[in-house]
Amino acid sequence: DRSTRTIKISQPGYIEEMIDTYNISCSTYPSTPMIESPRKPSSDTNPLLNSHLIELFQSKVGTLLYLANQTRPDILFAVNMMSRQTKQPTKHDMLAVDRILQYVAGTPTLGLTFHSNDGIVLTATVDASYGSHSDRKSHTGLTLHIGKASGSFLSRSKKQTITADSSTVAEFVATHMAAKEIMWARSLLSELGYPQHGPTTLFEDNKSTIYMIQNDSHTQRTKHIDIPYNLIREQVQKKVISMEHLSTKEMIYDMLTKALAHFEYNFEHNFVFIHCSHLRGVAVYGI
Repeated sequence: DRSTRTIKISQPGYIEEMIDTYNISCSTYPSTPMIESPRKPSSDTNPLLNSHLIELFQSKVGTLLYLANQTRPDILFAVNMMSRQTKQPTKHDMLAVDRILQYVAGTPTLGLTFHSNDGIVLTATVDASYGSHSDRKSHTGLTLHIGKASGSFLSRSKKQTITADSSTVAEFVATHMAAKEIMWARSLLSELGYPQHGPTTLFEDNKSTIYMIQNDSHTQRTKHIDIPYNLIREQVQKKVISMEHLSTKEMIYDMLTKALAHFEYNFEHNFVFIHCSHLRGVAVYGI
């Protein structure tokens, strides 16, 4: 769209092929890719799939994984969770994957919208969901953008490898992952002829984490954090990264760290309105 200087990328053709391949049809499409708080089924009602269905499950996850990594970060967390079940999937897992497929089938035109209103300026957003996995490990979600309001050109949704003993530590570990991605992106932009002359802003919603990073402070509760995770402090001190607080109400990339309660769509303006039970208000994600 040259009049607004925007580019939108989406994959409706790929989704149409996916609908035909897996014969997806339903009277009402789900409004989210994953149930927010699913009940854990008993082993009697949740048997393991046979070999044929396991191959079908793996095929569906692979198809969705490609879509999630290209143009649909809204399903990235749900697909990430399902990809952990590909070795021994159950009947419940197959139903969960089918829900993602139905959600995508109901939103085929959604995609990523990029604009140049802010210039070629790299920004990043990071968030963590504390102790959200069954083994009490936390989950990291991060995005990189060219301009704060532009669509993300890189999204990550990943389970943390260590067990954080507080939400502050979980967020600190998440910023370490973000720092590595920012360093890579700055190097790439420089090679492309767009060097970043100032620090890259990293948006984070945990004030304790920001204070701890900016002031290089150690307390009884954080002194155990391993040395590698202090990379973020070094990059802040070198003014490669600057930390900025973003309130939880505006942390729309919660969708990369947990299942959310409800989405609503404004297709005319390419907005997704995300209603979260743990947020006060409504966040808007311009994809």
